[in-house]
Amino acid sequence: MINMSLATAIHHARHASAPPDHAGHIRQIETVHDLFAGRYEAVTTVEETFTDAVLGIGVAEGVDGEIIHVDGITWRIPANGVPERAGADLGMPFAVAAYGGTPITRDIPSGATMTEITTVVDGVLAEENLHHDYLVAAVRVTGDFSHVLLRSEHGQTPPYQPLGSPGSVTGEVRFDLAPWAGTLAGFRFPDVADDIVIPGLHLHAIARDHDSGGHCHELTVHQAHVQVWIDDVEVDVPGLPAAA
Repeated sequence: MINMSLATAIHHARHASAPPDHAGHIRQIETVHDLFAGRYEAVTTVEETFTDAVLGIGVAEGVDGEIIHVDGITWRIPANGVPERAGADLGMPFAVAAYGGTPITRDIPSGATMTEITTVVDGVLAEENLHHDYLVAAVRVTGDFSHVLLRSEHGQTPPYQPLGSPGSVTGEVRFDLAPWAGTLAGFRFPDVADDIVIPGLHLHAIARDHDSGGHCHELTVHQAHVQVWIDDVEVDVPGLPAAA
């Protein structure tokens, strides 16, 4: 579980291998502060982060595309919006992955938006006597949608330009798709702007036919269900000295 002081949640050493409690675990690599500050150099790879993950999201080195990992495959969605399989050695400056655990499945009402999906996820947490203020939940939404608004990024080269505050994105390209079918994966983070996690529900998308994807700005459900994994979280900040 994540304490919202977050001081105790930051793990200061990069692991050479998975810790003993890796099953049923969420791992975030780097802080959102460093990402939005323009630190786009790779600190991990697809292989290092997503091997054995049930799902994951990230951004490619140089912010050259959005990353989604589902069904054992990692995809990079560049600025043209057409997904490409990501190689094992593709570098990432930021990523979040979920490992193990048992998902809880719920249907999503037709017409639901990101707000309603967040409510469904929070309802699952409430049923487990948990609260989103103190943990991170992994989320997978699968189905048919009457509309999605997706985005990706134009890659940068050094010197990198900061993205600014969350939501103010340099080089953003948007894709307004209707209808759309596929999978969205990501995480329900605490609603706290702490410069460590991204507040709220953050989802990346890959179409059923793999011809579109990206970060999801908006959606409207036609028929879909959500799976929720409730786990503890570890924030790994590469390059810092190991905790005593």
